[in-house]
Amino acid sequence: MKIDHEYLKGLLEAFEASGEPHTDIRKLQEAGFDYSTYEFLFHMRLLDDRNLIARTDGKHGIGFFEAADDGGSWGVLPLRLTASGHDFLDALRNKEVWNTVKTGFKDASIGTLVDVSRRLLDGFIQKKIDGILE
Repeated sequence: MKIDHEYLKGLLEAFEASGEPHTDIRKLQEAGFDYSTYEFLFHMRLLDDRNLIARTDGKHGIGFFEAADDGGSWGVLPLRLTASGHDFLDALRNKEVWNTVKTGFKDASIGTLVDVSRRLLDGFIQKKIDGILE
């Protein structure tokens, strides 16, 4: 399965849009992200792999319990967007970063997306600072 940039960004935004410091799969479902789909599981695992989301109790995992028959079930656990997750979302919200990521890094891994978006945002910020200081 390939990373869907729009889905990933929307999922991060749904985490942030929670009226509380955390969210859970039911609230994400209400925001339009159906936790019973492979797409949801895939993207949640990617976010977890890069520590962009985490359980509020500090334990490992996102609440998906895999079964031997290729199925599984979700536990409703409080999850939060980590500081790194907020930074990644902040970078993706920059229009120049977002357009570059969508067009130039269509098939990139999550690690590459996080790294490139951070570096691009740093570059755009530096250009802006240089313009202010001139």
